[in-house]
Amino acid sequence: MQKDVNKSKSENNNNVKPMTSSLTNQVGAVPDLIRVAPDLNGDTLVWDVDVSDITSKRSVKKPVLPSEREDILTDYIPPTVTTTYSQIAARKVMDQKRWICMSRPQYSKSCGISSVVSCWKLLFSTLGHGSLSPITQEEALLFLGFKPPFGEIRFGPFTGNITLMRWFRQLNDHYKVKGRCFNLYKPQGKNKTSGLTSDEALVILKKGLEDPNIAFIYHCQNHYFCPLGYEDTPCKAEQAYSGELSEEDYNTWLLIGDPSRRHPCLHCKRWEDISVDLNCTNPDYVDIRRLEKGLQKRNTKKVGGNLHCIMAFQKCQMPQTHASRRTQIPVLGGAVKRSSSGGRPNTSPARSSSPPQPAGGSPISPASPSSSRFGFVQKDIKSGSESAFNFQNKNLGNLKKNPNDLDYEKLIASQMNNEDEDEVCEDDTETESVISND
Repeated sequence: MQKDVNKSKSENNNNVKPMTSSLTNQVGAVPDLIRVAPDLNGDTLVWDVDVSDITSKRSVKKPVLPSEREDILTDYIPPTVTTTYSQIAARKVMDQKRWICMSRPQYSKSCGISSVVSCWKLLFSTLGHGSLSPITQEEALLFLGFKPPFGEIRFGPFTGNITLMRWFRQLNDHYKVKGRCFNLYKPQGKNKTSGLTSDEALVILKKGLEDPNIAFIYHCQNHYFCPLGYEDTPCKAEQAYSGELSEEDYNTWLLIGDPSRRHPCLHCKRWEDISVDLNCTNPDYVDIRRLEKGLQKRNTKKVGGNLHCIMAFQKCQMPQTHASRRTQIPVLGGAVKRSSSGGRPNTSPARSSSPPQPAGGSPISPASPSSSRFGFVQKDIKSGSESAFNFQNKNLGNLKKNPNDLDYEKLIASQMNNEDEDEVCEDDTETESVISND
C-alpha cells in the first residue's frame, strides 16, 4: 500500500510543470517583480515577489554606543524644584466644598435645577461657605411649584438660561438671602458679552473659582453643569516644578462637576476647547462632553447665534439701612438752602454745589440701577471714586490687554447686565441606559 502511495505522488509531481523564465516573454508579465525560484526537490514551487518599489524606505537610525551614551548622561543636569507649595497651589485650584455641594445624581433632564441647587448650597449653606441649612433638589422643586414624580417632568422644553437665574432669585427671596446672577461669558447670540475676549473671560473664571462667594454654571450642548476648579499645566515636562510661567508656557484645564450619573463626576477640559464651543454659531456646534465627535452640525434652519454660555451666581452682602438716600433724579427747579441761623430759605436759582446730606453723616452714594434690579443696595463709596457697578457703562476698550493685569472686580461688574432671553435647552434625544435613571 505504501508503494502505491509513493507511486501516485511521483506521478502527480511529474504532471506539474515548473515555471521557467519563458514566462517573462508572455504578454502582461512583470519580469522585475516576479521571480521563480528553482525547483530543487521537485515538490514545491516558490514565488518571490519584489515589493521594494511600492514600500516606503525607512531610515535606520544609527544605534548609540554605550560609550557615547555614558558621555551624554555625564553631561546632563536634571532640573531641580524651584517652586514653592503656594506657587504649585496657585496652578492647581480645587475647592472640595464645590464638589461636595454638587447635587448628583440628577433626575431625568433636571440638570438645570440640579446645577442651581448646587450653586445655592455652595454660597449659602453650611455644606459650602454659608450659614443656612442645606437644601435638596426635591425641596427646591416643591418650592418652585413642581410635584412628584420628578423623574417624569420634561425639563428640557422650558429650562433656559433666564429660567435658571429666575429660580436662583426665587430661592434667595424665599430664604431671605441676597445674591445676583448674570451671564459671565457669552460671545455669540443675543445680548452677548461684547467687549470681553476669551482670555479676559478665563481670568474672571479662574479668579472666581478662588472666590468662595461666586459659583458658575456652564451651559453646553443640551446640558448644564458646574465648573469646580482648574489646573495650569506646563507645556514642557521640565517645567513641571518650575517657578512662575508665562502664558505661552502652560495650558489651562477646567475641572467641571457633572450632576448626571451617565457621565464621570468630574470632567477635565481644555479652555481652548471650551472657547471653541462657546464661539460656534448655528448650525455648527461642539459637544464638550463628547469631543471625539468633533465639529458637528445641528438639524435646524436657524443660522447664527449660540445658546451656550457660562453663567455666574454671586452672594452679596446684606443691604445697609439708611435714613435717607441720594437719587440720580436731576433737579429741575432752584435748590432750596436754609441759612444756618434758621431764617428764611435761600431761593437762589443757582443749583446747589453740594448734595444734600443726612443729619450728622457724609453724602450717601446712590444705588446703581444694576444693584437695585438685583435686590441689594450698593455700599457707600468715597467721594470721587468710581463705582464698580457702573463700570458696564464705560468703554471696555480701555482694558489692559494683558489678562493678568485685568481688574477682576471691574470685569465682574461689567458683565452684570448681560442677561439673555429665555432660550431653552433642547430636549436630549439620546436613549438612556437600562440601569440609568438620569
